[in-house]
Amino acid sequence: MDVIIYKLVQNYIEEKVTDDLKDEFINAALHFNINNDVYKMFSPIEIEYKINKISSGEIKDYVELCSVYGYILFRLIKDNTIKEEDRIEALQIILEINNIITNYIRGIIKEEELFERLMNITTKLNLTKEKNLHIIEKLNS
Repeated sequence: MDVIIYKLVQNYIEEKVTDDLKDEFINAALHFNINNDVYKMFSPIEIEYKINKISSGEIKDYVELCSVYGYILFRLIKDNTIKEEDRIEALQIILEINNIITNYIRGIIKEEELFERLMNITTKLNLTKEKNLHIIEKLNS
């Protein structure tokens, strides 16, 4: 994908996510990335509990980070900000994020595999650890 995701995500957060809305935005992005059928199995409170139960702060940060990446990619596609030739790859990444997080909530994968798969997503997006940490910092400030 030729798109410079880092800059697009950074701009999106700066322009559209106010300090007052950051927590709500992260929560909405997380829920956006969970398959609807999971809501038939678990209540929103149980889903939130499973996410909050993640023992590592770093893994939880990456769950939130990749959820935000997935949601912003979706918005960029809807707004025609991403070139046509990159849309399929972006949609595949969104679906992959969705499946990873959903599989964790269902108990199909454990924390370590969750983290490994999310790290693979950031690699596919050509995002370095430093860039990821910068976005995490923006989301947490």
